[in-house]
Amino acid sequence: MVTETTDAYSPEQSAISNSLYNIKMSPEIRAITNKNFHKFLNEILSEIIFQLTKFEKKDNIEINVELSRDLEVPEWREFVITVRLLSMYSMDEEEFFSLWKEIDGRVRDRISSIKDVDKEVLEKYGKPMIILEKDE
Repeated sequence: MVTETTDAYSPEQSAISNSLYNIKMSPEIRAITNKNFHKFLNEILSEIIFQLTKFEKKDNIEINVELSRDLEVPEWREFVITVRLLSMYSMDEEEFFSLWKEIDGRVRDRISSIKDVDKEVLEKYGKPMIILEKDE
């Protein structure tokens, strides 16, 4: 899937993307016009960035946001956020797993705590799958 780097994934919600210039949104994500979806995405990205900052890993990263299609069931889509730690970070597997677990857990807690999450957004896009990758 081709993505473009953008410093604003939504005209309404640019706070996070203005602080990080390496967020890539798939065309499908950029085409979503539901403001509540973009508020939801902003909350998720805020939490991811907060956790990366806590672990001192917020520099030299790449975040990709997409709706991924299942090859066997094409109408099924999953909301996926991939956080890639670029080669400047050396982490052993235990530290890497701990970071992923912390980010994933905190994002899920944050989603649960959002009072005004639009049920339609959750039904249509679901909770995101968070993938953490590192350059080898």
